[in-house]
Amino acid sequence: AEPAAADGAQGGEHASMGTALSGLAVSQDGFTLEADQTNFTGAGPKRFTFRIVDDRGRVVRDEYEVESERELHLVVVRRDTAIYEHVHPTKGEDGMWSVDLALREPGVYRAFADFQIDGKKRALATDLFVAGDSRPNPLPEPKPVNAVDGYAVRVDSSQPLQAAQARTLTFAISRDGKPFGALEPYLGARGHLVALREGDLGYLHVHPTDGVGGNRVAFEARFPTAGRYRLFFQFKTGGDVRTVAYTIEVPR
Repeated sequence: AEPAAADGAQGGEHASMGTALSGLAVSQDGFTLEADQTNFTGAGPKRFTFRIVDDRGRVVRDEYEVESERELHLVVVRRDTAIYEHVHPTKGEDGMWSVDLALREPGVYRAFADFQIDGKKRALATDLFVAGDSRPNPLPEPKPVNAVDGYAVRVDSSQPLQAAQARTLTFAISRDGKPFGALEPYLGARGHLVALREGDLGYLHVHPTDGVGGNRVAFEARFPTAGRYRLFFQFKTGGDVRTVAYTIEVPR
């Protein structure tokens, strides 16, 4: 199963098109993610601190470029994709990043540090471990409509999904059976989308296209390989950020 085809592709320039998966390694292009601690125990928030170092071992401090209103985005997801966090750490003068993570259940999590330097986006990743009895959940079956906080959100594709082919994914938001278009800006956009490939959690972060409004938010993405992906779409209403998740299947 896959999202149903929309009436047509959405026009407008896109801010970013996903073309390749990242987040598969702790190092890329001479940059390395170094975490102070990756093992956690107990209930309550967990303090996560880390730095990005260059190929000379120097801590990156001022080279970050603002992207979606932040110098760095941190996405944390349990490896079964059942738990998802998108947070924004605070950077100290020494270049150290810190943030409190919920990590509310035991298991293995993947932490993606998403940033841009010299015009190139990168996502470095490391595993985090929360002690306790953990039973992975199976990936939910694909379906086009999911709900969050009283909102129903439908995802459609401009054409049938196919590996390595660009597609426009449109998310239509409704409430009480009626289109809901009163979306508030979130990090400078009407919505954000992260896709994770089943198995290795290859990471794809894309931003909305221009020229689409009302209750719809559209993204142009290219899934590089066949397989199942977990999508996390975020939008903001009433001052709160809502997250709705989907499973999609991308054929060859």
